[in-house]
Amino acid sequence: MTYRADLLRIVRNVVAPSAADVDQRASFPRAALNALGARGLLGMTISRAVGGGGQDLRSAARVVEHVAGVCGATASVLRSHYAACAVLDRSGPHRVRAEIAAGRHLTTLAAFGASGEVSAHGDVVQVRARKSWVIAAGEADSYVWSSGSALWLVPAQAPGLLVPADHAAMGLRGTVATCVRADPVRVPASNRLWSEELALPWFLVLGAAVSLGLMEGALAAALGHLGGGDPRTRADLARMRLRTDSVRVLCNDTLSAVTWHPERSADRVRLLAVTATEAAVAVTDLAMKVCGDAAFRRDLGIERRFRDARAAAAIEPTVDFLLDEVEMRSSVG
Repeated sequence: MTYRADLLRIVRNVVAPSAADVDQRASFPRAALNALGARGLLGMTISRAVGGGGQDLRSAARVVEHVAGVCGATASVLRSHYAACAVLDRSGPHRVRAEIAAGRHLTTLAAFGASGEVSAHGDVVQVRARKSWVIAAGEADSYVWSSGSALWLVPAQAPGLLVPADHAAMGLRGTVATCVRADPVRVPASNRLWSEELALPWFLVLGAAVSLGLMEGALAAALGHLGGGDPRTRADLARMRLRTDSVRVLCNDTLSAVTWHPERSADRVRLLAVTATEAAVAVTDLAMKVCGDAAFRRDLGIERRFRDARAAAAIEPTVDFLLDEVEMRSSVG
């Protein structure tokens, strides 16, 4: 099944026209997600056995990057949704998987922050914890919630799940990302999920796809404004192009590693996440520089991408955390 034509149409007709308003009003991109769901794009990574598209991480990365080219917030929601879907498709309930496949269910990852406490009471599990940077908080239909090495499916309507009413941010505002508390949340013991090793690689690789989209969008906007004719900006534009292309090469290499040698790809995934995050900050900074005062014009969208790149760099796991992990793995090795 191919989604390219539908994706291009939705990005052009729904995502792009609303991107500036999503940012300015800090409004969740519900119309864009409804359109993506209706055309099978929310369920594209879910197994064909339940009506999904059966697509892989590489396909999800293409979708996320293309959407990020015009709206980083919408792409970031897709990033978290697809990462959660990677877990749910392996061990989630048939009903939830079928709803995602049909485009009627948005899920998200609640994996960062304190592990909290989990206690069993017969067939019910009680989870008490606080999770940071939960994308689509208060908007998703379910959360893939981490507690230690375990993951749990937590329905959005579960009693005890607390989402702040006001949580607008400086960048990626439409993601409505915030801290969410389980105080406590009670779920059936059968809501335990068994594919925790999938969540982080998908989240990190798709984060790199968001960064690629932001860089490509900033470069296109800068070139559109400048026309490439000013010799004073050519070197910086070349730096932007080379930095973006280097991340794309690394991303393709990492996707191949994840596909063919997943057990040996952990450091490659972390390297990609660090490189892409830092490159997006550098490229959008150069876009601001070369466009000068015009970079703040709302119609160019450069200043928005500049803020989004920095917000993406603050999303956990941060660059410093990933580098610490790599250093610890090297020391142990």
